[in-house]
Amino acid sequence: MFVFYDTETSGLEKGSQILQIALVFTDDDMNILSSKKLACRRSPWTVPTPGAMLITGFTPDDLKNAPLSNYEMMKEVDSWARAQHWPVTFVGYNSLGFDEERVSDNLRQCLLDPHLTTAKDAHNGQSNGRGDVAKLVKAAAIYAPGALTLKKKNDFGYPSMSLGNVAAQNGVHLSAEDAHDAMNDVKATIGVAQAVRHAAPRVWDEMMALSTVAGVDDFLQKNKLLTRSEMSSGRTRSVVQAPLWPVEQGGKHIMFNTAFDPAPYKKMTVDQLVKELTSKQWWEKRPFDVLDKASQPIMMPLDASEAVLPKDFDRNVREARAGELQQDATFMARLAQAAALAFPSKPEMPQGMRDKLETWQHDFHNSASWQDDADKVRSFYEDFKTELQGPHANDVRQVVKYAGRQVFEHDPSTLPQEKQDAMKRYIAGRALTPDMTVPWATVPKARAELSKIEKERAEGSKKWADVTDTQIRALKLYYTAIEKDLSPYYTPPAQGQFNNVANDNRADDAPAMRNRKNGPDPR
Repeated sequence: MFVFYDTETSGLEKGSQILQIALVFTDDDMNILSSKKLACRRSPWTVPTPGAMLITGFTPDDLKNAPLSNYEMMKEVDSWARAQHWPVTFVGYNSLGFDEERVSDNLRQCLLDPHLTTAKDAHNGQSNGRGDVAKLVKAAAIYAPGALTLKKKNDFGYPSMSLGNVAAQNGVHLSAEDAHDAMNDVKATIGVAQAVRHAAPRVWDEMMALSTVAGVDDFLQKNKLLTRSEMSSGRTRSVVQAPLWPVEQGGKHIMFNTAFDPAPYKKMTVDQLVKELTSKQWWEKRPFDVLDKASQPIMMPLDASEAVLPKDFDRNVREARAGELQQDATFMARLAQAAALAFPSKPEMPQGMRDKLETWQHDFHNSASWQDDADKVRSFYEDFKTELQGPHANDVRQVVKYAGRQVFEHDPSTLPQEKQDAMKRYIAGRALTPDMTVPWATVPKARAELSKIEKERAEGSKKWADVTDTQIRALKLYYTAIEKDLSPYYTPPAQGQFNNVANDNRADDAPAMRNRKNGPDPR
């Protein structure tokens, strides 16, 4: 079973707000069983980028008048997804590089489970999977060349992997007018997935088996040697690797590039191995690689890798090299120590604490009124006094800050005036900061981007060929209106300095909604 999905967001930055989302539930043959399309208003702390608005076609009125808030929309998404028959594989196009992170961020900011796409079915304990049709297209291009039609080139002279170009060349309709609407993109993604499955069935089967961590583990256990590939801007890189068991750290597995002679690496100290594991060289040019098992890696067994195997490939030599490392217990122990140092794991929150937070969030979602939620936020600091002093204090504090933001957005009158003003100062500092290096969209950054778009448009850029003067003018007025609304609560930083929000560099920070002797939390 699959849930195909797509998002349209306020920008490309991490933490950007989902403005529209479409989800389609299908059976294994990709017959549509149910669907959901939702859109929401702009949250007060979000500054949409001009590029996102011009590409998606969203207008300032759309972002103001949508019937749902982001919180209400994400609650619907969570409820709808959980109502389907689990386990499912969540699938998008370029989703593992973008949409997946945005869905997780938006769920977290709405006090919902950010791990929805990998959650387990409560009855059978099986985990959901995550697939990416863009990766399937790349895998087909690499391992089954010619199976798909990919004649359209990108700016680098390699096959274009954009959804629109792949769909158009393989019998899937998606016009330029239809693109960048979430539901149209989802239907095109389903069509491309069907094309891959039909044209390259072995690639489809192998890649879909890698959509869960358990599937990757099973693949690594079955294949002492494998080929791993990546495609960036159409350029392909492939190597023959060997998984080194049982060296794993934080969901990442250590792989050995069998093109290298293992002898010099067997003599390395732990510190030297740490440097090798954290090398900035391209992954195919170094002896050790770190495999993220949750990212649906593009891997194939050797018997399906003829298209990428070196002409002088000698399986016996490669297996011997892998075995030389694997059977050296002393080396493997040093490698395990190096992996632990190179990729330290964050201690997991105790289950009791996790359960307490989940119960609090459940009660927040199911309260009778926003006044009740405001009261819950104010009492949070007392209720979680112990947890706020421990090693997971930041994670615990994050929950109440997100909750305070939701209360402020939906019914600010439930908060004392000084808390409302503190939140307005936070939003103003976040949106109007002159610091162009902050990792979120701001009004100054939006204006700079709009100026760049105007310049490119004047130079004849095809990307902005359909943009009108009216759209440009409307966006200029929009950012001026945001600035005008927030200016009364904004204090410009002293020359050469930036305000607390900019200095903090945490995109999701917000004022604490509790009483303090010295006034509201300035952050």
